[in-house]
Amino acid sequence: MTGLGVVSSIGVGRAQFWSALRAGRSGIAPLPDAGDVPHIAARIVDFSPREFITSPHLRRADRFSRTIVAASRMALADAKLGAALPAPERLGVVVGSVLSNISESVQYLDRLFTKGPGLASPLIFPNLVPNAAASYVAMEIGCTGANLTVSQGEVSGEQAIATGCDLIRAGRADIVLAGGGDELAEIVIAAYRRFRALSSQRGGPEWCSPYDADRNGIVLGEGSAILVLEPLARARQRGATVYAEIVDAITFGVAAPPYDWPTSAPNAAARLRTLLDRAGLRAVDLVCGGANSSRRCDACELDILTELFGDAAPAVTLTSIKGAIGEFGAAGALTTIAACLALHEGVVPPLCHLRQPETTAAMRFAPRTGQSRPLRSVLQLSQARGGAAAALLLRRPSE
Repeated sequence: MTGLGVVSSIGVGRAQFWSALRAGRSGIAPLPDAGDVPHIAARIVDFSPREFITSPHLRRADRFSRTIVAASRMALADAKLGAALPAPERLGVVVGSVLSNISESVQYLDRLFTKGPGLASPLIFPNLVPNAAASYVAMEIGCTGANLTVSQGEVSGEQAIATGCDLIRAGRADIVLAGGGDELAEIVIAAYRRFRALSSQRGGPEWCSPYDADRNGIVLGEGSAILVLEPLARARQRGATVYAEIVDAITFGVAAPPYDWPTSAPNAAARLRTLLDRAGLRAVDLVCGGANSSRRCDACELDILTELFGDAAPAVTLTSIKGAIGEFGAAGALTTIAACLALHEGVVPPLCHLRQPETTAAMRFAPRTGQSRPLRSVLQLSQARGGAAAALLLRRPSE
């Protein structure tokens, strides 16, 4: 991974995002004019797409696509490809998202149902398909290679990155822009409210603190992140900054209700053990989890990791950035950027709201602000409602 671009509630761009994250700052803030729960969320603020997108496509692009295109532009600039940019047909795009342009879709359908098809704008209609964001990226950067959209619940970001790796390893692309994102819309808030999945709906204060013994539900967020993937030899040849190397990636499934996280995953540790064994590792220095402050998701993840590492668990540090960015479909793409920067900078991303750590965990919890520590390997683990799961194994490249 040689280029990082991010649009988030804690900053736009790699530098802003990382500075806020390592300082333990959270993007979760009060919602204006909030009546019922939620009263807080992690929204994107101070984002101007015109700073990153100069093409005429900006005028017709939806808000979500603009964040993805801007993140792609930032990632390419960060990678400093210049003349090393491959031919258009060797440049790929993979975007992961659960709901894509949900805001404009709701507006379009509302107008269609209330005013009739004659007043539904044909210019907006192309934005409603899930692959619109990836298509806008391709038009913006002149990509004619593989162009894919991945939607697999809360592991969509990790799945998109794993798919990008597959494209390169299969020889179908020299460079892939991979990642994803989702936006926070009123219909999303309404759906989670009806599921009673939000923090404070079942008692307690409204907050987000993964792995906390007093956690009580998720706080919603939004954001987009794109990473530049390329073969390590190619990156070395052109003298690129290599933030991290993807050693391996797997996706798998566990038994779970269709619209909830699993309570247990008896076979997950064995799948992850295979991932570590292939890399010759018994444990890793850091786990960047997908815990989101829900009772079920966090508990299941802790059980998996405790079984996976066994006696080596006390030497493993555990963190999740959901306390800073909230929960949304492809939040894993932002977690991957945090994992890359953790390896590159030698800093453990904090658990910014942790007060009372869950006592069932054998791992060390990250502190509430970034902690400097030499890191050689990171395991990123995430689960989705319905039972999908994904893991990425990253390492610091050899000098």
